[in-house]
Amino acid sequence: MVEMMNALEPSISVIIPTFNRAAFIGDAVNSCLTQRSPTFAVEIVVVDDGSTDATALALSQFAGSIHIVSLSENRGRNRARNVGLVNATGCYVKFLDSDDVLEAGSLSIEVAVAKESGADIVVAGWQTVEMDDARNANVVVQFDPPMMEAVIDDLLAGKAVPTSAAIYSRSLVAQLEWDERLRKLDDWDWFIRAALRANKIARAATVSYSWRQHSAQGIRAETMLRNAREHHAILQKLEEALAECGELTSTRKKRLAQYLYKEMRVLALYDKPAFAKAVRHIYQLDPDFVPRDEERQWWMSLACRYLGVGVALSLHSAIKKYVKGTGPRITPKASSRTLSS
Repeated sequence: MVEMMNALEPSISVIIPTFNRAAFIGDAVNSCLTQRSPTFAVEIVVVDDGSTDATALALSQFAGSIHIVSLSENRGRNRARNVGLVNATGCYVKFLDSDDVLEAGSLSIEVAVAKESGADIVVAGWQTVEMDDARNANVVVQFDPPMMEAVIDDLLAGKAVPTSAAIYSRSLVAQLEWDERLRKLDDWDWFIRAALRANKIARAATVSYSWRQHSAQGIRAETMLRNAREHHAILQKLEEALAECGELTSTRKKRLAQYLYKEMRVLALYDKPAFAKAVRHIYQLDPDFVPRDEERQWWMSLACRYLGVGVALSLHSAIKKYVKGTGPRITPKASSRTLSS
């Protein structure tokens, strides 16, 4: 089987970054190995990002059937993904986290859609799975792939897929790198930048992978503030890219302003300078800004209309801190009626 795989040009390369995932990496690799057939070659590139547990031992059982790259020190999953991309040789590439698994037969379906449609990117469905202590898996929810016909406006509407729910033409992303500064929203950033390069994005009517949730993921949890900062940083890159190619229309500026507003409450609470800067930029994009699709509370939309975004959200954050205990105690009834967030 190994000789047969070596004789075939790989149809797709699956890049798996891993760090201290000895208990899970075998499942991830096996889910890729079972995708192979006599006519469908799958290259598996595992980048061990300086693991200090038994990950290397767990990978040794696959020696000869996968490509293992071992890094001397832990530099983060995005650095490992970039190393994997350099080592990939398939016509298409997919990124798989080392604690997740591909669904049976998904790769051949996605590649077939890419070839038939001529698409640079194929997006597929995915499912989240809860793992218990006995490693039993329970599907929580399934997600359908988004329609991406009007790519720029779809991106501005928040359409995207997580890390492993897409395959990419290697020629499209060969010169693209994962942003190694990002920790939380890195897959969103990658998808946006790849999608802006694509001539066509197609959909595959299949569940591509299981995104497994488990207790060992605690170290991957990020703060709300990091999430908000990365959200704004990624939107800034998107704005600059659209401006550079002449696609930043007035309508798109207004949509960007709405999207920036999404994380403004967090900045108002925890990063005043970034909050003030973002308020100014929102009004630069849309001088008549009033939050709509990113604000679900009518009274906050009203406050922003008459007080302005800066005053309304500053007042909201002050009240929130007050309710949480930095001021005199407020009765639950008053809190729930006027201060919910």
